[in-house]
Amino acid sequence: MAVAPAHKGLFPRLFFLTNYGLLLVVTGYIAHQSLMPWEKGWNVLFTLAALFGYAFVYLLPTLLMTALAWWLLPRPLARVLAVLLASAVLMLLIVDSQVYRLYGFHINGFVWNLMVTPGGIASMGGSDGTVYSVGLVCLAIVVLEAALMALSVHRRGPVLRWWLVATVLLGCMLGERFVYGLSHLNGYRPVLAIAHEIPLYQPATFASVAKDLGYQVKRRTSIDVTDSGRLQYPLNALQRRDNPPSPNVLFLVAESLRGDMLTPEIMPNLWRFASQHGRRYSDHFSGGNGTRMGIFSLFYGLPGNYWFSFLNARKPPLLISEMQRRDYRFGLYTSARFSYPEFDKTVFSGVPQDVMVSDDTGQGWQRDRRNVARLLDFLHQDGNGRPFFGFMFFESPHARYYFPEESVIRSDYLADFNYATMDVHEDMPRIFNRYINSVHHLDQQLGRVIDELESSGQLDNTLVVITGDHGEEFMEHGRWGHNSEFHDEQVHVPLVIAGPGIDPAVVNLPTSHLDVAPTVMQRLGVTSPSGDYAVGVPLDQVSPDRYRLAASWDAVAYMGQQFKIAMPMNAGGLAEMSVSRADDEPVADEEAVFASEQTRLARVLRDMSRFYRK
Repeated sequence: MAVAPAHKGLFPRLFFLTNYGLLLVVTGYIAHQSLMPWEKGWNVLFTLAALFGYAFVYLLPTLLMTALAWWLLPRPLARVLAVLLASAVLMLLIVDSQVYRLYGFHINGFVWNLMVTPGGIASMGGSDGTVYSVGLVCLAIVVLEAALMALSVHRRGPVLRWWLVATVLLGCMLGERFVYGLSHLNGYRPVLAIAHEIPLYQPATFASVAKDLGYQVKRRTSIDVTDSGRLQYPLNALQRRDNPPSPNVLFLVAESLRGDMLTPEIMPNLWRFASQHGRRYSDHFSGGNGTRMGIFSLFYGLPGNYWFSFLNARKPPLLISEMQRRDYRFGLYTSARFSYPEFDKTVFSGVPQDVMVSDDTGQGWQRDRRNVARLLDFLHQDGNGRPFFGFMFFESPHARYYFPEESVIRSDYLADFNYATMDVHEDMPRIFNRYINSVHHLDQQLGRVIDELESSGQLDNTLVVITGDHGEEFMEHGRWGHNSEFHDEQVHVPLVIAGPGIDPAVVNLPTSHLDVAPTVMQRLGVTSPSGDYAVGVPLDQVSPDRYRLAASWDAVAYMGQQFKIAMPMNAGGLAEMSVSRADDEPVADEEAVFASEQTRLARVLRDMSRFYRK
């Protein structure tokens, strides 16, 4: 007959209450940087509610596992387990506080790998002394936790009304959820920025519900100088040439346009334009595998980990601000929406709504045709000598890849495209043919714009940028679509730039969307080093051995000459690190890759934190 372990001693309530207080202090230290600039009572209350709720969330796994061990193990072993678990949680939060202070984001798989890989701390600028110091801090934490446990062994701790404690905690957690949701709807940046400071914070938004109820989401049309939050962007005030040039600027960006589509057969208009007037970049990567990060990187010249901070701050890119400062007239058109993704709150934040035209009625190719007509009307307008900035986002190549009959150049396409009945493997070649036809239609619409620029003579004073927001994969590596991996098919896009002073050429260097904004700024006569406002460099300064960065919603990918490493941006993604060769084939020894690339990965860490205040 099994004998149950001898259970003696009281459950260490005092130990857990003390640890709860410690976690409150550490989390408060992390969040205090966003609380300080705004001293309004509601911001303080939100911060306190979030801190009280999340400190309990951090402690909860230790509390539950200790309670389970209390019934299954001898009490001394249960206490040892509690000490080790509490020490680990406290250590991680302290490390997170320092990572956030230095780099502007919370501990993730990328940082974790650099810390545990031999030589990784040194590549980040640390030394052997740093390792010893960290070891001593960890030892001190374990000793502290052991002492707290020893003090609580024979003490019941304060008498608590647990129903009242649970009610207060639940109220804090529900209250901060509700306040965050309202702040998100109204663009109230202080609360959004404070939430970003809290480790593992999970945003709660109800924009769609509010819209269904008829609530009008507020959109800010001006940005206050204090809205920078933790951002320091730019690092220094912009410098310009005397009497800088102000050419027209036109961005034509297509949804899901992958790089190998730019051929004389599929895109004859763009091919001819590039050959006669433009510079074609054959090895060009988007800054993301989805629309949000692709467009963000194109206009800001920054990797996608900055997206959330710029969204919270409603801070536009310097490129847009510079053209507004010079009194450019704006004409912006999308065959999707400016509000999803939230480009009206990032890239075009501060731009009047009446110059932003969305058309999301009907199939993508139909919207594109209507919007091209609107864009041509804009190009025909007399600006009274004012230069223009034009932008159009095309939807023709978006799944399910619709097109009119006159755009068919691949007759063997899947006519009945039904997600419920299709066979992803058997039907994929014919689905790909649908995509090719849709891209051909896109080219026909680009041809309308190109013809107008050439016939009107505007091309002589217009800087034209034509590219895709990201690529599209068709099961080449087991995926379909985009937003899933950093395979070449999802990030390799065409780039053609034409305009005054640009001679036709083909450039085979490894270029990136992050290089486009610095290139345009240079053409506008901005003389500041690109590093003051971007991670990318002007296209004429690209080196053949550089690495590139691309982002998804929750990861950043380092893409070097030999390897790709995708690194999660959140603490919950520690197991999601992925490594491949540059051609997307698997590697034999991932740890060897980390070791060989750690110096560059440390540079990536600095790229991802350069524009946060330290």
